Amino acid sequence: MKRDLKALADRVYDVLIVGGGIYGAAAAWEASLQGLSVAIIERADFASGTSANSLKIIHGGLRYLQHLDLKRVRESVRERRILLSIAPHLVHPLPCVMPTYGHLMKGKEVMRLGLLTNDLFSIDRNRLADPDKWIPGGRIIGRKELLELLPGVDPQGVTGGACWTDAQMYNSERLTLAFLLSAASKGAQLANYVHATSLLSKEGRVTGARVQDTLSGQEFDIRARLVVNAAGGWVNELLAASGVARVPLLLSTAMNVIIRKQLLNGYAAGVYGRFTYPIPAGGSHSGRHVLFTAPWRGYTIIGTFHRPFHEAEVRLQVTEQEIEQFLQEVNSAYPGNPVSEDDVVFVHKGFLPMDGINPKTGEVQLTKHYRLVDHKRLGGPEGLITVVGVKYTTARDVAEKLVALALRKLGKTSSGSPSRKLALIGGDIPRFATFVEEAVARRPAELSPSQVRRLVFNYGSEFPRILAYGQERPALVSPLPGSADVLQAEVVHAVREEMACKVCDTVLRRTDLGSAEYPGDQAVRSCAEIMAKELQWPASHMERELEEIRRFYAPVRHVTAAAVLRSQPTRFGPP
Repeated sequence: MKRDLKALADRVYDVLIVGGGIYGAAAAWEASLQGLSVAIIERADFASGTSANSLKIIHGGLRYLQHLDLKRVRESVRERRILLSIAPHLVHPLPCVMPTYGHLMKGKEVMRLGLLTNDLFSIDRNRLADPDKWIPGGRIIGRKELLELLPGVDPQGVTGGACWTDAQMYNSERLTLAFLLSAASKGAQLANYVHATSLLSKEGRVTGARVQDTLSGQEFDIRARLVVNAAGGWVNELLAASGVARVPLLLSTAMNVIIRKQLLNGYAAGVYGRFTYPIPAGGSHSGRHVLFTAPWRGYTIIGTFHRPFHEAEVRLQVTEQEIEQFLQEVNSAYPGNPVSEDDVVFVHKGFLPMDGINPKTGEVQLTKHYRLVDHKRLGGPEGLITVVGVKYTTARDVAEKLVALALRKLGKTSSGSPSRKLALIGGDIPRFATFVEEAVARRPAELSPSQVRRLVFNYGSEFPRILAYGQERPALVSPLPGSADVLQAEVVHAVREEMACKVCDTVLRRTDLGSAEYPGDQAVRSCAEIMAKELQWPASHMERELEEIRRFYAPVRHVTAAAVLRSQPTRFGPP
């Protein structure tokens, strides 16, 4: 995957995709598989916006049963199964539990019926060749076992628990990258740090986009027969700059926190916490809603804190007040194991579309369904489609529908979607557990089992490419100074093969060096020094990169919520 701006400017593509999050990435993969010439650009780095703000959960649709939304249940079950199959190194089964109370809607009897119904509507969930990826049926457990699984949960009224299994991403940024790498392998041309400033048009038809390389300031045109606007929370910025009618879109912010403290014993959990929201007409409303807490790579992820977004400029900001309010909710759910501000080591914040605000409670009402907008049908120009997604899990399915629409608009026919079965880059693994065991057994003598396992979980069947850098220089397959596990070769690979242009790209999205917390000054500087050598940065440029990554996390080694506020007012917004 090479950043070649000349190639972007030198031809007319079938499709230009604006936006390198999970929806744009999945669309690029789908379109490339179906024989279209594809260009995809991202104004910041790939997966650096809302796609990075994730609980890392691939949902099977259990929560949709309460609304009898059986279509979404079936879609979610199918997409979970597909992702477990095509990216087995990055997506894994995750056991979950929710406490039961009384004998009504939250009681064991109703929950048991819900789990049985879920098992029925997901009867094909285990049509997978790898039994390591099978999803077991749901079950009800007793009070004693529930309290052992969720130490610190408020025991008042607890009668037991409902257990089911979903799936979790080991690294959501690398899953987005896997779609992009796969698209590139089929001929797609990709570039990060390329900002679409306006659309090009001729005689009522969009013909491409005027873009700017934000690293050099260079401006040029990318020509295409069809443009897909997949810019997430920023879709209307491109439309407004081009004189195209905006897509009706209300935004909410969604915030998750990562803490070092372990709240759980191997299970993810949905637990009721208390909240207070301001009511639009005045006053406030107090109630209870479900917080989802999941173990992840030795940390705990807690989400999600939703608030309406009203600012004119679409930029994200984490505030200390939001974190304090969220931790109050968390501690109402786990009063026996409270979380303090000092436990917080990372904060995610992203956009989600909403339908509005409940006027009685002040709660955000999230949009349930994705949208594909053919602007021609709304009186706009031909050759422009905007996609508004709602969740990570179904991005591949939306991409399949998007490309079917694109093919029709281009006068082409679909030969069917091979993306349902074709493994992504790194996903060529018939039996995951066996693959890991064999990789550990054949590991180089200088690497530990945990180092090799981590390579497999990040790179899958491509992990030998990382070890191959040792033939160039043996030191490259040793850990990065300041890190116990991340290898120097991973930094080199990120630059040469995965389009890492900045230290933030490598630390946060190409490796797992800093995707959970600040990895330390030594590790960050070691990473920067390798990148500086690869990219021939002068010393002054490297120091600017180091200052940028420090601002991202905060100028302290142990990140607190308040430090995140002070240091980075635009956590996941493009610069």
